[in-house]
Amino acid sequence: MEHIILNLLTNNSYLHIDRELLNLQLLSHPEYPSLKSITDTLDYFEIDNLAANVPKDALSQMPDCFLALIKNERGEEVVLVEKRKGTILLTDAEEKKEKVTETVFAERWTGTIVAVEELEKTVNAKSIQSALPYFIIAAIASINVMINFSFPYLLYTSLTLVGLYISILIIREDLGIKSKAVAKVCGAISKNSTCSEVINTEGNKLFGLISLSDASFVFFAGLFLTLSAVGFHQSTLLALSIAGIPIVIYALYRQGIVLKKWCALCLLIAGILLLKTALLAATFSFIWVLDWYYIAKLVSVFALLYIGWMYCKSYWESHEKLASTETDFLKFKRNPELFKTMLREQGVQNTEVIPQPLRITFGNPNGVIKLQGVTNPLCGYCTAAFEAYDKLMQTYGNDISLEFIFNVPPSVEHTSNQIASRLIDLYGIDPQKSYQALKEWYANRSIDEWQQKFGKPENTNAQETLKTHKEWCDVNDVHYTPASILNHYFFPKSYEVKDLPLFIQDMILEIQQEESTS
Repeated sequence: MEHIILNLLTNNSYLHIDRELLNLQLLSHPEYPSLKSITDTLDYFEIDNLAANVPKDALSQMPDCFLALIKNERGEEVVLVEKRKGTILLTDAEEKKEKVTETVFAERWTGTIVAVEELEKTVNAKSIQSALPYFIIAAIASINVMINFSFPYLLYTSLTLVGLYISILIIREDLGIKSKAVAKVCGAISKNSTCSEVINTEGNKLFGLISLSDASFVFFAGLFLTLSAVGFHQSTLLALSIAGIPIVIYALYRQGIVLKKWCALCLLIAGILLLKTALLAATFSFIWVLDWYYIAKLVSVFALLYIGWMYCKSYWESHEKLASTETDFLKFKRNPELFKTMLREQGVQNTEVIPQPLRITFGNPNGVIKLQGVTNPLCGYCTAAFEAYDKLMQTYGNDISLEFIFNVPPSVEHTSNQIASRLIDLYGIDPQKSYQALKEWYANRSIDEWQQKFGKPENTNAQETLKTHKEWCDVNDVHYTPASILNHYFFPKSYEVKDLPLFIQDMILEIQQEESTS
């Protein structure tokens, strides 16, 4: 599912979306793989999207790329739809593609779509960054070939790069990072097993020390580094290739005789190693020359690479385990019933301490979501809390009543008291200007610049408001900032305000339904 959503975003120029974060938000959704999990994930990334039922005759008015709910022999499923000159290209969750006519698509289409607003095409720095290592390797290989050009050297370097790429695919399978393309290749060779099953079997280690996947990567990466940094010595490289043939035989024996399962990627590696050996043998003069200086450097490259790879692999494995744990944890945390239960653990003791005229409230006063934030302008942690409040206001402002309660020292000379007093002054004149001043304060936090733009406190009645706010904090035992209160319940300590978007839409709908039936 995550692949087709990523393709939808890519086709609409959302190239900045982080793949890992997208997977985390989608897979951890309690209703995955429903349409709601898709729209909630798009909302998380603040991507304008539309989920709706549209008439089938409106297909021509649909964007060139969108998600659609279709019927097939498995029931209903979400597919990626790409309109291409009178035909429709469908891609399902397993990345299987099918080209159909508009008539056939209309028959299978339920009318439900999920579409996103297309962005203007821009240069994507992340795409360039991810492709940079491949460009660097290609550039180094090209320079080496041009400096030492010969047809055998060109073929040998090309085979080395292909072997290195396949070794990376094997490493990914070894670490449990699945690829649909690899699965198709492996499935074509062995119908009853996958490459990862063969790669991860017990006893799949040379001398009980190094796995065949690690050996493959270190071998081809070491060869590429040797060719780039040390040079090409045919006698040594031929001897190295010949020494690797018993390993190839051992791998084929284990797959064909012991396991009775085949790994397509492993067979490709074996084929490349045999081709490299045949290439060197066919162009060899059979005059063996031992270059101990070259051999010493070759051994050093392989040894250092192996040590470095073992360290990097352990980090990579830890990263993958943490990513899986984070997904499971977030899925547990996003359980709405759990959130409601924890929210109701601690309620506000007295909600009427602050009279209505002294309340600092923004958004919709009649909003179904009553959100209160206890804040202090000099509190460093309050910046993140305000940013979360502001994000909620931008998205759900019509349904939220946002009230700020200032917990500041009573001294009028204190900086936090002066800022809060001026905000209260501005609120009495223009609430929108007061909110803008509050927003700019948490964005910059420079007292001189802020007071130069918004002024200093003038209305002494602001102190009465601050005194009442302080009384609210004392009555409700709030002696810290920031503190968030949702519908008269303190926000659970296990959650942060930035987690509220995970639940707020459902809460709004639930409260509205309760009000409509009461």
